[in-house]
Amino acid sequence: MKKTALFWTGALCLALCLMIPAPAEEAAPEPFRESGGFRFRLLADGTAEILEYTGREPDPALPEALDGRPVTSIGEGAFDHCGCSLAHINIPASVTHIGSDAFSGTDLAAIEIPAGVVRMDGNPFSGCPSLKTVTVAEENPVFYARDGVLFCREDHSLVCFPNLKADPAEGEYAAYAVPAGTEVIRGGAFAGVECLSAVFLPDSLRVIGPQAFSFCWSLDSLMIPDSVTEIGDAAFDTCKSLGRVTLPAGLTRIPSMLFYQCESLYAADIPDTVAEIGDSAFDFCGSLTHARIPEGVTVIETAVFEGCYSLESVTIPDSVTEIGAFAFSGCSALAGIHIPASVTKIGEYAFSHCRMLRELAVPDSVRSIGKHAFDFCPEDLVILCGPDSCAKTYCEQNGIAFRTE
Repeated sequence: MKKTALFWTGALCLALCLMIPAPAEEAAPEPFRESGGFRFRLLADGTAEILEYTGREPDPALPEALDGRPVTSIGEGAFDHCGCSLAHINIPASVTHIGSDAFSGTDLAAIEIPAGVVRMDGNPFSGCPSLKTVTVAEENPVFYARDGVLFCREDHSLVCFPNLKADPAEGEYAAYAVPAGTEVIRGGAFAGVECLSAVFLPDSLRVIGPQAFSFCWSLDSLMIPDSVTEIGDAAFDTCKSLGRVTLPAGLTRIPSMLFYQCESLYAADIPDTVAEIGDSAFDFCGSLTHARIPEGVTVIETAVFEGCYSLESVTIPDSVTEIGAFAFSGCSALAGIHIPASVTKIGEYAFSHCRMLRELAVPDSVRSIGKHAFDFCPEDLVILCGPDSCAKTYCEQNGIAFRTE
């Protein structure tokens, strides 16, 4: 009986195992295809998305279909610096989506958004220096143009500001007031616009996207309203004329590369609410003379003040525990700086090329000092440190003069 029971039990288990379907193999990703000089892929609905132009025509026409599949999407960066001019293009009526930076770096002079385009990521026309005209079909339910500037109804955003206000070649520059009710300035919305010297932002604004004003070389002043709670990375990257910026009172984070290479920036008021300053935030701001890091910031990230060769003083609060790599590298006017006892780590090259730094007190709290932290400082630099400190050991190993206290 026992053997019979075991037999039927085993048979039942085998039958159940056979009834359980084998795990389905994951579907292979749709392979990229080529047709007529366009690299594309098929989307889930069977339509085509243009990924890249690989042809050699200087001004190719956008296809309505590829391999018999209607083109509904122009992908991110599809024509970004593709080598063709694209001075004038017609977006097919079948297209419903245009990706971020899709036409970036082209010679596009005019663009009309058809009624069917109901989704755009970021600014598809970022960095198009020749773009003068943006129009939108009246029937479009999502996008519209106002005085030649492209807006989105759904998120109340400014999508694209073309170079239409003035001619910098003739020495003419202009100011622009973002309309009241605008809540978002999309990433890259003003990127590369050289004709603007001033932009006035409304109190309705909440978000400034990444690289929103990057390479606006003539922009010389900007007041950001307190309604703004979020600013994207590199929002003012290489705004060479920007002299002073007032940051919003409630801002909690200064993003990475926010003022990278803003060589005219002499003052940036950082609110006390800021708890994080991203890497390279003030990198190569050659006119910045003074900086105050708010209480609450715990890490001075990589290269935050690198290349600020006019920086004379920095206030570091007791909340800071780490000074990152290259944090003050190249601050050649920095003659002294107080490192609080809260700091436990100094990164590599943190004070390299600080050519005026002749005396620096490093507290005993510092347990780690990176390689080349004081390279190319004055030969008579003296580190003040404790007798059993990490700083003393570091000086002995690297031939740096020190004095114990």
